[in-house]
Amino acid sequence: MNLTVIGPTHPYRGGISHYTSLLVRTLRTRHKVQFISYTRQYPAWLYPGNNDLDPSSELLVQEETDFRFDALSPQAWRELPQKVIGQLPRLILLPWSTVYWSVFYFLFLRALRGVSSTPVVFICHNVLEHEASIFKSRVSKSVLALGDWFVVHSRRDQANLLKWIGDSRADSIHVSPHPIYQHLQVRLPGKQSARLKLGVTADRVLLFFGFIREYKGLRYLLESLPAILQRFPVHLLIAGEAWEDPKIYLRLIQKLNLEKAVTFNPHYIPNEEVETFFAAADLVVVPYVSATQSGIVQLAFGFRKPVVVGAVGGIPEVVENGETGYLVPPRDPQAIAEAIIDFYNSGREQLFIANIERQLPRFSWQHMLETVEAIASKSCDAGLQLKGSAFRSHP
Repeated sequence: MNLTVIGPTHPYRGGISHYTSLLVRTLRTRHKVQFISYTRQYPAWLYPGNNDLDPSSELLVQEETDFRFDALSPQAWRELPQKVIGQLPRLILLPWSTVYWSVFYFLFLRALRGVSSTPVVFICHNVLEHEASIFKSRVSKSVLALGDWFVVHSRRDQANLLKWIGDSRADSIHVSPHPIYQHLQVRLPGKQSARLKLGVTADRVLLFFGFIREYKGLRYLLESLPAILQRFPVHLLIAGEAWEDPKIYLRLIQKLNLEKAVTFNPHYIPNEEVETFFAAADLVVVPYVSATQSGIVQLAFGFRKPVVVGAVGGIPEVVENGETGYLVPPRDPQAIAEAIIDFYNSGREQLFIANIERQLPRFSWQHMLETVEAIASKSCDAGLQLKGSAFRSHP
């Protein structure tokens, strides 16, 4: 079966780039995949971090592309269908994560429907943006409604999407759990060796990992530390590029007298360093204030690390409270402290690791492969390869 995937890969950083590359790698085990990526992705002034390029020296998620185009050029998107349909793909897969892509996707879909009725599948990382607004929601709704099929990673996002495209299209949405990330494990060091490398001498280590953004709840994790430190001498590693002023957190660390208990690394962590941070940790803590799903949870599970996360969005569908981690109410430092104290006081690490191991088949990339194949089969059965050239829209 021929498939086309359009999305980011190396040299672009971030979870969507890793995800798209791993998806293509998985699909290529059974199908011919045309992989189209970008020569430019975001304008420099728009990207919240330093830039959108991956500084890693080890390209662990690079996947060969068929060609690249300038994703900042509206004309390039209008011309793209001519390069796609020549491969006669059964499906075209597009990642959806932010309203930023709405105009470009609209131009592509309008041009595509002028020459082909090939079904389009949106892989929805977030139906609703983390920093949502009425304007963003309206624009996102209008573009997503033009898709033929959808893959979401939680029942919560399925419900969010149905509000936009209507219950009559419920059969077009497939729920497939976010696959785990295991690709960053190369020379996984032991816990003590990793801590030594990071300059941490504590016997109990927590990890906050990923882009530092308000919705991830780092403030509440820091506010929970004084209560935890009264019971256990823990050390918190914060590792990830700050998409907001890091001084906010540095001042809070100072205010709470946490300088000796926190190591703050507000920069992007390259591929070759990721495993050291996870290997050093007992517990990964990201107490989300809002979210639909979490790539960080799946990265932690890939390293067999239990988690403490906010009970928001679709995360309770992934984390079993008291079994593979803890679910805590958003904006609740006391609940975070109680979960972490229970973890150490009750000696739950090995039990949680064993439970994570048993859950891993749920989150396999094979499951995503089979989901795409099921959509392709349904698309043929439904006769979606229309003969007309009119641009098709949905209510």
